[in-house]
Amino acid sequence: SKNRMKLLYVIEHISTVGGLERILIDKMNALAAEDGFDVVLMTIWQDENRPAFPLDKRVEQVCLDVKRPKSGFGWLATMPKVLYIYNNKVRAIAPDVVIHFRAIGAMLTAFSSWKGYTVFEAHTARPHSNHRWLYPFMERKADAVVCLTKGDAMNYPKARRVEVIPNFTDVVNMDSPKSSSSQNSCLFVGRLSPQKNPLRLLRMWKDIVAKHPNWVLDIYGTGELEERVRAEIVRLGIDNSVIMHGYTKDMAQVYAGAEMLLLCSHTEGLPMVVMEAMRYGLPVVSTDCQYGPADMIENGKNGFLVTQNDDEAFVNAVSVLMADEALRKRMGERARKTSVRYSREAIVERWKKMFLEL
Repeated sequence: SKNRMKLLYVIEHISTVGGLERILIDKMNALAAEDGFDVVLMTIWQDENRPAFPLDKRVEQVCLDVKRPKSGFGWLATMPKVLYIYNNKVRAIAPDVVIHFRAIGAMLTAFSSWKGYTVFEAHTARPHSNHRWLYPFMERKADAVVCLTKGDAMNYPKARRVEVIPNFTDVVNMDSPKSSSSQNSCLFVGRLSPQKNPLRLLRMWKDIVAKHPNWVLDIYGTGELEERVRAEIVRLGIDNSVIMHGYTKDMAQVYAGAEMLLLCSHTEGLPMVVMEAMRYGLPVVSTDCQYGPADMIENGKNGFLVTQNDDEAFVNAVSVLMADEALRKRMGERARKTSVRYSREAIVERWKKMFLEL
């Protein structure tokens, strides 16, 4: 019926267990549960249409069934075929709005013959995206570009409309009591990759723990730097205050038992871990990297935002929090209030409003 709105989400594949896949499935499930919205998921590559996370049965699935190319050249050769099949399929589905992602989405937005409304969701900041040459075409053609952060929104000056709509987090908000062990825990949660800068964090931790010996750094995550991180812990002589936990499914317990989150990334999109930590009432100490932390952290209010390469300022910010339990509680409470902006309800309302305005 005409008072229902049909949304078509188009993504290369949905079978990878990744951040974008999780966020997209959460969002489609949330919108499919709303009155007046029909949601269709279109995947492109064959055999990659089994969702990595549970998908609401109200979401209809369509697959273009194209063989995935093996190389960059194969990618270029396959694109006309993808465009042709896509154009026919999208006309048959006749959605009110189509939502695209990543470089292949930029290509479809720019070069498809379909005339309906299109939205491009930028999950990676524009300067860090692949195939950036496609973006000027997409930017002119899309009816709206949706970014995760205010910083990235500035990168689309020619778009007809730019919106900032962050992801929501579904980590359950628990007011569980902190564990009463004699050691207090700081968290690092994320990939052990150069972008997250864990080796720098360890060097700074050595200075921090010298002043506050009854604290531990709990590291959750795996990645290509794992062996280097292990070796550095031993080299710095901090192996009695740093614990590597690898990957865990039950992050709720982890956040509930910690005192603060530490982040010293070079770059970010919109770090979900900051949002999740805040929901548990944890203050966050983060570098002011592009993009994201500055959208969530008000320096000195719900955490500390530290100039990118200032080790001394980072060490001081962490030390100030460690020395003052009342301050941790106050900042943590403000962090919890901030996190309400990122609740499922608040974010789904913003998407619905934008779709209806289009």
